[in-house]
Amino acid sequence: MLEAFNVASDSQHHDIQNENSQLTKLYDSESYTAYTEDLEFMWRWTIYRDNKLVQEGCSLTLDASRRSVNHVMAFFNMSNKNNTVAQEL
Repeated sequence: MLEAFNVASDSQHHDIQNENSQLTKLYDSESYTAYTEDLEFMWRWTIYRDNKLVQEGCSLTLDASRRSVNHVMAFFNMSNKNNTVAQEL
């Protein structure tokens, strides 16, 4: 399992899901993707922007992982909108 953790933590450009078939995709939109992995004692989730790791965390259940990823993505999406508006001004 440590090997799977290291593969998912690597921020190099690569196709994360192909390297570890045990990952479950939670989010896939524009330049962001998010995955979760059952480590038997917790669920580890990771969020990538343009194939680079930008956020990771852990949850006790798959559903909690989904909620966590959705919460982080809501923040990222608001930040992106604010940056776009600031650039337009």
